[in-house]
Amino acid sequence: MPVEMGMWRIDGDSPQRLPSGLLPSEAQLEDFLERDPSLLGEKLLVIARQLRTPHGKLIDLLALDGDGNLHVLELKRDRTPREVVAQILDYGSWVTELGREKIAEIAAEHLDTELEQAFAEVFDAPLPDELNNEIQMTIVATELDDSSERIVTFLREFGVPVNAVFFSYFEDGERRYLGRSWLASGGQPTTARAASKRSKQAEWNGRDWFVTFGDDSTRSWEDARRYGFVSAGGGEWY
Repeated sequence: MPVEMGMWRIDGDSPQRLPSGLLPSEAQLEDFLERDPSLLGEKLLVIARQLRTPHGKLIDLLALDGDGNLHVLELKRDRTPREVVAQILDYGSWVTELGREKIAEIAAEHLDTELEQAFAEVFDAPLPDELNNEIQMTIVATELDDSSERIVTFLREFGVPVNAVFFSYFEDGERRYLGRSWLASGGQPTTARAASKRSKQAEWNGRDWFVTFGDDSTRSWEDARRYGFVSAGGGEWY
């Protein structure tokens, strides 16, 4: 059944349900998310809005999380479930191929500062060396129908990193409220079927580590093995 959210004001011992209203437009919701993407429940840095893909389509919002992974945020607007799901999967197939250089180029067109500085201001950490190891696709809607719910749930069962979130709008006199609800908890699919689709990587044995050490001209691997250290970076962040 489709997701529904309600909100009540407690007056003494009597809860009073607040009437749900309609946002003036989903474009306004897009404005809210660009200004404060933490409305989705985690810190995000929006690096593009209405980003045109090589296929002539426009991604509503593209963001980075604290691990340097990309989030595709697509508003449902007035499209059918089949249309919006097909659209976000199409965007995901392109976004997943973006490298660090292209991501920085996209961000430079949207941000008022360098990507590294903007990232540090939001996450209080340096921009990771590797970006876009994983993507997350999120359908944003002001209401969610049962057809959308079935499609997204089916895709998640097969390990597709897609989710849906909807926002409800309430009015209480002069006060206005936004309520948020996710279709599925957690960012990534976690079902047994999804797990079987993932790469068969052995669990960490708690003993061995893999590091990217650098080139031989700047660091000696033999010294590292002899004296038992690893070295990385070299810039101000490190």
